[in-house]
Amino acid sequence: MSSPASVSGPGRLAVLAAVGLLVAGGPFTSGAGVAAAAAGVPVRACPAQAGAPGPPPGAVPATVPVPDGVSVPATAAVYGARYPGEVHFLVAPAGWTCDAVFSAGDGGQQAFVHPGAPAADPAGTRFDAVVQAVFVSGGAQTDVDLACGLVPAAGAAPNTCNAPDRSPATRVHTVPTRAPGLLLAAVGVPAGTREPNLSGSGGPNRTVALVTFQSPGGPAQEISCTLPATASPVPLCQAALGHLLATGAASKQLSRADLTAALADLNTFVAGYLTQPQP
Repeated sequence: MSSPASVSGPGRLAVLAAVGLLVAGGPFTSGAGVAAAAAGVPVRACPAQAGAPGPPPGAVPATVPVPDGVSVPATAAVYGARYPGEVHFLVAPAGWTCDAVFSAGDGGQQAFVHPGAPAADPAGTRFDAVVQAVFVSGGAQTDVDLACGLVPAAGAAPNTCNAPDRSPATRVHTVPTRAPGLLLAAVGVPAGTREPNLSGSGGPNRTVALVTFQSPGGPAQEISCTLPATASPVPLCQAALGHLLATGAASKQLSRADLTAALADLNTFVAGYLTQPQP
């Protein structure tokens, strides 16, 4: 533990711990660019949706290790959602509700962490504040469509993009990487603007997001962070987006140096977007 305010691996970037894949009962596996530190943080298990099909019951690890360069703010918690055969993690404000969503038809896997009571239909609910992750989109075309509305290159031939056009007010920043075919985009959406490719947008708070896509056929992942100003959104959203980059599918394509540079670029975008004056 680096300080009373955070748990961190040896590194300088304030990035969230642990979105990653974990075979049930097995060890945490970092991406190629991340080394797991010895320290671990507690995990809060996300319950399956009451009265609806969802992840099968099973143990979620009590703790997960913190990768190098990752820090979990004292105001945050690590949430773990179990899906068939694996567990995914995301970090969001402590004390919030976690709703895990599993689509039995296509294998899609999402999680929504938000204040208030559990939602009967999280994917169909509009939250004013939420950290939302798409861990598995559900198929090759849904991978393309998850990314291409915000990252047009993901829909380039031979792919076909079925996603809606993005809002003119949405800002998209390409996070540079030297990994062949890897597309990373940081996204900012103003408060009150509905971005059709990000379900958490449109409310009273700004949204920042990260979309990753491995050309030409995926996988794609997405995490968005929509928080009120009272929740210290800069460090929390830097962590929320950075954790997916540091431990998700994209990290397996990045060298340690490339990952460090990408995280720094992402953090700069998030801080700049969330602190700039908004009309």
